[in-house]
Amino acid sequence: MENSITTLMLQEHGKIKNFLQDFEKSIKNNTNNCEKNFNKFKWNLEKHFFIEEKVIFTIFNSANEEESEDILNLLKEHKKILFLIESIEENSFKNAEQEVSELSQILTNHANFENEIFYPKLDDELNENQKCLIIERCNEIILQ
Repeated sequence: MENSITTLMLQEHGKIKNFLQDFEKSIKNNTNNCEKNFNKFKWNLEKHFFIEEKVIFTIFNSANEEESEDILNLLKEHKKILFLIESIEENSFKNAEQEVSELSQILTNHANFENEIFYPKLDDELNENQKCLIIERCNEIILQ
């Protein structure tokens, strides 16, 4: 499927990864762009979580216990990630390399699960109307 949920969200994960890498570089190089890069990363990650929580998880209302557990685990990871981001921000990016490294690892594992298991499952199990609705609503948020 050319316009799949997986393809769309893979692109989003790529953008978020690039924003995080820009932020990491600015921390390592101690540049003045640190706050700007952090804010870009944070904003795009928050939009991504909004898409997942308000669009995808809402439309993918599965009665399957395993899939419900997947969604609960993803939500827990969102909270953990946002907590780390808040900690980095509260410390004004000082000594943030360790926290950013941990954040990067958690995000990588989170994205890998979504890219390899969760989103393909959605593309396989949802009907065309549900998939189209998710893609349409995601694009409304992404393209704003």
